[in-house]
Amino acid sequence: MKPGVFITFDVECSMGGAWNDPALKPVPPSRGMMGQYGSQSFGLPLIVDILKQHGLSATFFVEPFNDELGHPGQTEPVCRYLLDRGQDVQLHIHPNHKHYGLFKASQPHPRTDNLADLPPEQQRALLAEGAQRLQSYTGAYPAAFRAGNMAASEETLRQLEALGIYLDSSYSFPFLGGQCLFTDTTAYNGSKWYGKVLELALSGFYQPRLPGLKPAKPFDLMGISFPECRDAIIKTAAAGADSVLILHSFSLFKVRNKQYEGGRLNRIVTHRFRRLCRWLAEYPQEYPVYTFSDLAGALAAGQYTAKSVTPCRLASPRAIVRKAVQALNNLYWI
Repeated sequence: MKPGVFITFDVECSMGGAWNDPALKPVPPSRGMMGQYGSQSFGLPLIVDILKQHGLSATFFVEPFNDELGHPGQTEPVCRYLLDRGQDVQLHIHPNHKHYGLFKASQPHPRTDNLADLPPEQQRALLAEGAQRLQSYTGAYPAAFRAGNMAASEETLRQLEALGIYLDSSYSFPFLGGQCLFTDTTAYNGSKWYGKVLELALSGFYQPRLPGLKPAKPFDLMGISFPECRDAIIKTAAAGADSVLILHSFSLFKVRNKQYEGGRLNRIVTHRFRRLCRWLAEYPQEYPVYTFSDLAGALAAGQYTAKSVTPCRLASPRAIVRKAVQALNNLYWI
C-alpha cells in the first residue's frame, strides 16, 4: 500500500447557540449534514456528487448523538445515504452533544466538548455508546475514530484499544498545545503506532515566516488554497507518508447566522474541492486515494507499514493572497 491521500469529512451539526440561549435549538442534520435549503442541497449530496464525478471515495466521520440534540431518527438516514453511494462511514464524537441531552433532562453533565478532558472511564463509556449507535445505523462496528475538535490524547487511544477500535485520526500538529491534547509534541505527518492503535495524523504544513500568518495550517480547503494543498500532498508523498485532508459536511456552503439560516453555495471552497478531486483523478498511480476501511483491510492483510515524517514547509508567498481571499470569502454575500 503505497503512500496515498485520505479525503475525510467530519459530519456533524452545530449547537446553534442552544447552550446559552434556551430559545434556540441545535441545528438539525437536514441542515448541518445534508445542507438542504429548499430544492437545493449544498452538504453531503453535493460532496458525494463531486466525488462520484471523479471516481473517488472519502471517509465520513459521523457524529451519532443527534437524538440528544432533539433530532431523533435523523442520523441513520444520513449514514445509509453515504453507504448506498459507496462512501466510508466511521465514528466522530463531540461530547457536548451527549452532554446537551443530559442538560435537557436536568441530569448532571460536564461542560466540555473535548473528549480528552473527561476521565478515562467517561471517555470509554462515550466511545462505547457512540460505536454501538453507529453500528446500529450502519450494520458494522467502526474501524476508525476522530475526536471532535481533534481533542484526543494518548489516553483516548488506550480507551479505543480497549474497545477494539484500532485506527484514529485526531492528532494534528497545528493544533498541539491547544485543542489537540496529545502529550507527544513531536510534529509529524503520516502514521505512528500508539500501543495497538495506529494514529493516522490529520496532515499539516508549515507556512512561510511572514507577518500575520500562523506557524502551521492543516490540510483543510476551508483555510488553504488548492495549490497549497496539492504542493503539500506532493511533498508529503515524496517523503514517504500519507496525507489526510479534512473538510466538514457544511464546508461547501455559507450560512447567515448560527442557526444555519440562509444557506448558499460557498463558491470558493467548492471550486477548491472540485480542483482537488480533478487533480487526484488525473494522477491515481502517483497519489492513490484511500478510505479508512481500505486502511483497516490493508492492516489486516499485513500490507501497510506506518511511517511518520517531518511536516513540509511551503515557502510560496501565495499564502498572503490566500489570506486576503479568505477574508473576503468570510463575508456572507461574496
